[in-house]
Amino acid sequence: MGYVLFSGCTIPSRLPGYRDATMAVLDAFGVDHVDGDGFNCCGYPLRNTDREIYLLSSARNLALAEKAGRDILVMCKCCYGSFKHAQNALNQDLQLRDEVNAILRREGLVYRGVVRVTHILSFLRHGVGLAAIRQRAVSPHAGVRAGVQYGCHMLRPSNINEINETGVPAFFDLLLSAIGMESLDYSRKFDCCGAPLNGINSVLSKKMTVAKLRAIREAGGSLVVTGCPYCHLQFAGVVEDGDGLPRPVVYPQLLGLAMGLPVETLGIGPAEAEVLGLTRVVNCATMGLSQPVHAGQHPGR
Repeated sequence: MGYVLFSGCTIPSRLPGYRDATMAVLDAFGVDHVDGDGFNCCGYPLRNTDREIYLLSSARNLALAEKAGRDILVMCKCCYGSFKHAQNALNQDLQLRDEVNAILRREGLVYRGVVRVTHILSFLRHGVGLAAIRQRAVSPHAGVRAGVQYGCHMLRPSNINEINETGVPAFFDLLLSAIGMESLDYSRKFDCCGAPLNGINSVLSKKMTVAKLRAIREAGGSLVVTGCPYCHLQFAGVVEDGDGLPRPVVYPQLLGLAMGLPVETLGIGPAEAEVLGLTRVVNCATMGLSQPVHAGQHPGR
């Protein structure tokens, strides 16, 4: 069974490079995937205000994937959490499932509970595997130190989200190590990014975000690596204010650069690479070299 890619609402409009890089990486690894067709919002914005509409929104997407005979591969951690919570509710409450299906049948859809939902980071760790990533990392990001942002909706609650980890999560750290980066242990590593409070208590929201980025900087990091558009945009909004805080970058872009994939397929340009401190690796990918060009080294020598 292949995968259908669920981009959600935010990524196509505000972070398209994340989608571009994800598709490029999946293609490079030969993963059977198709772009989602006919999907609606996952329901996350209504999860705590209108449970019925939220469940119907999630269930419709799940039913579309089941009809296509494919599992869902998700890039947004909020979408991932929404789908997992919806599956848990619909699989445990059969009367609720019947009520939802009564509406879905108007479109010729039905949710049976057989579709699997996987986040792209979990898929890269367990589906592709660290060994395959290391083998394809022809231009590793040696010497780059960064903090990872695990996010809340991918990890909590563990009995619903079913991340294949025991003890303290390490899959994201391992993904960074596989492409030559140093993943830092910093004091606020598993804290919320602050995005859920933005617009409700924006002062506290920003304070949480800045505190997390400062913790990464104090640990010696220049980047914060993300796998969620909400976290990424929250960090980006604060970094724009200056103060030399670590800048956000989505993992599939780093992975694609390490694999030497064409830069134009990753949604990252020279100007952005310079800001992120990844100019050498982008130059390497642009010129088709297997190793980054260091200062004073001429290509081909």
